Amino acid sequence: MAVSASDQRVCQDVYEALRHDVRLDTTNLAVRVQNGIVHLRGTVPHYIQKAVATRIVERIKGVRGLQNDLHVVLTRLETDSEIAAAVRGNLQRDARIDRPEQIRVRVAHGVVTLDGSATSHAQALAAHEDAWAAPGVVDVKSTVFVHPTKRPDSQIADDVRAALARDSSVDVTNVRVHAVDGTVLLRGSIPSYYQVKQAAAVAWSVLGVVGVDNGLDVPEISGQGSPS
Repeated sequence: MAVSASDQRVCQDVYEALRHDVRLDTTNLAVRVQNGIVHLRGTVPHYIQKAVATRIVERIKGVRGLQNDLHVVLTRLETDSEIAAAVRGNLQRDARIDRPEQIRVRVAHGVVTLDGSATSHAQALAAHEDAWAAPGVVDVKSTVFVHPTKRPDSQIADDVRAALARDSSVDVTNVRVHAVDGTVLLRGSIPSYYQVKQAAAVAWSVLGVVGVDNGLDVPEISGQGSPS
């Protein structure tokens, strides 16, 4: 199966960005691109490196989507109790989380499971970040329930539109915003995969949002077609 010139360029850009980031060990990392969709395979020595790789790929021009299948192979094994203690410590120290005691931590074979409640999606996301920052973690699963402030859908949609308009990194020319029962619907097209993710993050930051249905699409870049 032939690879288009556009995919080859994206693949090279992604690999170079990953290789030149000091936070990553790319020794056992492979990159494949098809129709602008980046597929990461191989192994990394820490869960945080898998998350870092995702963030790096999202910002590369020409990327239309990402499938991150990197596996974590630890160089030093931590016990589940050590991991749990580290995660709880991260939660307690995090100024972004106002009630860390409401978030429960369980660890089994290096997999961290978070549950409980948070007052905002931003706090739930912060808890997730605190978990994957702990040494020895191989995966993080979060079922933290968010109890948002109840607001009319029209106000939520207006505030999301205003927040997106203020974000200079997002081109909202072809973006439509609606809200149904607190869930924000993002529709239309946007220039890059990074902007797709950023638009969702902006929507989640608005008071009263209980969910984000991100239906934004990234148009294919010029000269990119299906491989033959």
